[in-house]
Amino acid sequence: MDTAPEKTDGVVRLRAHRPDDVPEVVAQCQDPEMQRFTAVPAPYTAADAAGFLAAVDAGWRDGWLAAWAVEVEGRFAGTVDLRLQEGDWAEIGYGLAPWARGRGVMARALDLALGWGFGTRGLVGVEWRAYVGNDASRRVAERCGFRVEGTVRGLCVSRGRRVDAWIGTLLSTDPAAVRLADGVAEAAFGLVRGASPEGESQGS
Repeated sequence: MDTAPEKTDGVVRLRAHRPDDVPEVVAQCQDPEMQRFTAVPAPYTAADAAGFLAAVDAGWRDGWLAAWAVEVEGRFAGTVDLRLQEGDWAEIGYGLAPWARGRGVMARALDLALGWGFGTRGLVGVEWRAYVGNDASRRVAERCGFRVEGTVRGLCVSRGRRVDAWIGTLLSTDPAAVRLADGVAEAAFGLVRGASPEGESQGS
């Protein structure tokens, strides 16, 4: 597949990234929480954002990355991606702009991306990682059905130093994945998730 298939649940829209997303990507990645919990360059420039969009295009084209822009109310709000690996496995990553957090947006975006992964792509498992202390990312992952397996010391590199990270998994046989693969995320959202918004990820 050469480009991101559009997906929506009526509230959140996943779409292909566009060149006019660059200013919003820059604003998101300059956020202190993004800088703290991800490996994005600091400072983050328009050139960095343009390079990111080029990498997304190449990832879709070459078949190793499935990444979407998250759009809410017609505005770019963040990114969710599946980094595809051998054996129908993937690692998920996500980040949300500060203005869109606390509204359940990222959980909805993950549901849409995971539905594609388990349904269309036929993944057998998805892995989640986050620096220890990124409680917002962990809340979203757990809310979407990931099981946190534990802490791996020195798993990630942040600003030239090794940091401990949480790791979790969601398998295709888990109830949440079965529900998403069957394409019922939109209908089940209010029933399964409830109406209360939770913290959003600053990246994983």
